[in-house]
Amino acid sequence: MYRKIQITFFVLINFVYAQNSSDDVTQQIWFDYYPQWDLTENFTVYGSAGARTIIPNSWNKLFITAAIRYSPEPLFNVFNRSQEALHGGLSVFYTFNEDKPNQIELRPYEGYEISWPNIDNLRFTHFIRLEERFIFTIGDSDFDFELRGRYKIEAIFHRTKHLVDFANGIYLPVSVEFFINLYSTEEFNDAIRVTPGIGYSSESKLWKIQFDLSYQYADKAESGNFTKNTIIYRLRFNQAI
Repeated sequence: MYRKIQITFFVLINFVYAQNSSDDVTQQIWFDYYPQWDLTENFTVYGSAGARTIIPNSWNKLFITAAIRYSPEPLFNVFNRSQEALHGGLSVFYTFNEDKPNQIELRPYEGYEISWPNIDNLRFTHFIRLEERFIFTIGDSDFDFELRGRYKIEAIFHRTKHLVDFANGIYLPVSVEFFINLYSTEEFNDAIRVTPGIGYSSESKLWKIQFDLSYQYADKAESGNFTKNTIIYRLRFNQAI
């Protein structure tokens, strides 16, 4: 089983690099830090902070997120060993543009997450999220508003435990995420992102580090952010405090 997951992982990496030969492609580099605090058995406060850049360089971006997760008793007991959570948060992005005024984006979001099915060492997670995007251009009194839906399905393979966030050892995540614009002042720009990754976690010290390599395809280029083909290199660090 572990060997099959490894083969799938490397096949997906080769696919991402194959897309890099396209003429209409940009690359992005992301660094993320994710702390979390368990307030009670049901409530967790978490957040993120990080930086992003694009190649060839036309902008650099900083962001910070504050959020809360509520894990109630299972809403649907028909699922075997399911884990459910409700999310709510706010992200703030500041974009330093090279050839146009800088921008500030406020992005509140609400989400529902369920882990199912969980089979042996394999864990599946489904995450549905609604985002309201308020985009302000420095020097402009008006703002743009966008409403976007996201759905991500992720499979994580771990040799020892799949129901513990910080289980010891190496794990392999693979995800597919769909972006659907529900309302936009610009042209609708739906996208799909395929992400294989590799990570290492420590159960005793409650941290994990993960490297992702994503390929994102959009039906139209998004001005200033994503072309039709985008490669994303992402390094993330999670820590429970």
